[in-house]
Amino acid sequence: MIKNITTYPTQTNFGFGGTVRHFDETLTQLLTDLKETIEENHLDGLAAFQIGSPLSVMVIKKENEFIEIINPVVFTKEGKINPVETTAYFPQLTATTTRAQKIKLMYENRQGEQQFLTAEDDLAILIQRKVDYLMGSTFLVRLSPEEKQLFEQKLASNSDELTLESCPTGLKSEKILTTIKYGVIVGVVVLTSSFLLSDSHLNMLKSLEYILIALLFLLTLGYFFYAQYEGKKYNTCTSCQIGNIVAMTLIKSIHITGLFLLTYWLT
Repeated sequence: MIKNITTYPTQTNFGFGGTVRHFDETLTQLLTDLKETIEENHLDGLAAFQIGSPLSVMVIKKENEFIEIINPVVFTKEGKINPVETTAYFPQLTATTTRAQKIKLMYENRQGEQQFLTAEDDLAILIQRKVDYLMGSTFLVRLSPEEKQLFEQKLASNSDELTLESCPTGLKSEKILTTIKYGVIVGVVVLTSSFLLSDSHLNMLKSLEYILIALLFLLTLGYFFYAQYEGKKYNTCTSCQIGNIVAMTLIKSIHITGLFLLTYWLT
């Protein structure tokens, strides 16, 4: 029977695949369901997890034949590759993962007989992805911190167009610039009250303004270094390029210096 494939954000109510102990009609039906669902959706393979079963079972389609894999255990891994993967759980979205280039797998067939399989490249990648599902996880656990952050942005926008070289919205360095901007504005607005204050209050205002100016200079310094860190992840983002970072640091420094001079003259 063709089954619905579980997709994000739907979650199952079990944590990981359960070991198959009974090689009976129930298992046979599960294998049939996996094959029919693979054919209907033109897939290369499915784990039982993906159609709502807790059993440690997967079916892989290799050319025109199906490989039934029950209770799989990957016991050796060789090499490392970084494929761009797609998965039915996250339709239309891709991510660059880290996988073993070659694996050796021990598993059982539908009769409960022990089998061994050596897989490389695309087949190895596919099996490893399905093993992740059987452990109750997805390829998210195989992403670098940068790739995981990027993939979360893809999920939020439901778009696969973003790349590490893209310039995303919501950069932390931009938020620092905004904080500096409003800090300068607040400093200027507060200074306008200096004409209405007594000498004692004026001295307090002057002290507070100097503390604000010191904090703004520290924020500007922090922006300069953090923006360069972000720039290493988004190579083609113009706001992340070193020339723009230096220019923005200089502009903000001029604004803060102007606030300092105003504070000095008016108080």
